[in-house]
Amino acid sequence: MQAKTQSHSLCSWIGPDAYFDWLESCKSHQKDADFDVVLITHPRDEDDLPRMFPWSKNLEHHERASLTKHLKPAFGEVLETRSVRVGILFLPVYAQDIIHPSTRSGSRKILQDGLRLAAQSGARFVCLGGLTGSLSLYGRKLAALAQELGITLTTGHSVTSISVLETYLRSIHDLAIDVSTSKMVVLGAGSVGGAFARLLLQQPLVPRELILVDKPSRAEHLNTLCKSLQKNAEKTKISFELTTPRGEVPPHSSCYDCKFLVTAVSSWHVIEIDHVAPGTILIDDSQPYCWDREKAWNRCRTYHDLAPCEAGLIDCHSIGYLSRFPFDFAEQDEHGLSSTAWSCLAEGLLLSLKNELPTTIGEPSIQNILSYYEAFKQFNFHPPALQCGQNKLPIEVLKTELP
Repeated sequence: MQAKTQSHSLCSWIGPDAYFDWLESCKSHQKDADFDVVLITHPRDEDDLPRMFPWSKNLEHHERASLTKHLKPAFGEVLETRSVRVGILFLPVYAQDIIHPSTRSGSRKILQDGLRLAAQSGARFVCLGGLTGSLSLYGRKLAALAQELGITLTTGHSVTSISVLETYLRSIHDLAIDVSTSKMVVLGAGSVGGAFARLLLQQPLVPRELILVDKPSRAEHLNTLCKSLQKNAEKTKISFELTTPRGEVPPHSSCYDCKFLVTAVSSWHVIEIDHVAPGTILIDDSQPYCWDREKAWNRCRTYHDLAPCEAGLIDCHSIGYLSRFPFDFAEQDEHGLSSTAWSCLAEGLLLSLKNELPTTIGEPSIQNILSYYEAFKQFNFHPPALQCGQNKLPIEVLKTELP
């Protein structure tokens, strides 16, 4: 299925034929067919496949999984704005394929195929979405191939950490929260979680207590990170806790006794919504989802004792960015257009607009993050309205009733 939309200076082609239809348009208008930015990402699971192939709704999950094995990387949307040409390239792998040891190697080969396709399509900058960052060891395993192909590669994790911070700051503002006595827990102290913690402590609005949580195999890393963070934290006490060896969160964890629970892991539903303390603000940038969206939304709208927020989303309206791909963002106009982009793509957009920005390969340094934060503000990017799934939070109700 293919559709084309024009709005002001926007042109958008969606569906599995998007790239070929765009090529035809470029040919008819005698324009070069090269991308400024390509986002390489993947569907979360079999439920996401119909976003690309609507007819696959009629297939059972196992049939969708079987079909996916025969697909190749493909562009799901091509869009042009006043200043940038963007391609969203989907890999035919699911989150579980990337996480599971038996299929991880095959997924990495498909990621390399995706990078080659991006290069063949004339991409200048490529950013990594979903779990492709961790799959490529935060871009390190793709760096040599990207250089060979003449592509500038960035993981997107610098701007993703900024998106988590901006979601935190927006929740403070919208819900009128005093953070000076609050406790924050960060579950997952990897590339995004660790970068967010570093950026957080550069801000004036910091919690009284910060607890980092990760697997026992990461204990030495956690200890080193906490000591490093504490050196620059005058107002915040910093410590760490451990999950089970498999990454499960025990019932006594501080994850279930805090004001802010920030999650950035690659484990499905390790946070049980029924155990989350009343009054908690959840901020999730996990892939796949760290907590159940339906349960969280039902509790939020029924009891008003929880504020479940999506992180990893950036409003890029300021540069004319509008997408039609059915990601189910809450911010959409009557034509189904949304100025919301994934944070990993937003990093590529900023890089294409300001070429002197550093790329993010490996875990983001605070210098990298602050460089992108300056550009983030310069181009007037900002977080969209607080949302859980595609539902906007009832801010006015939560402001008065959230414990």
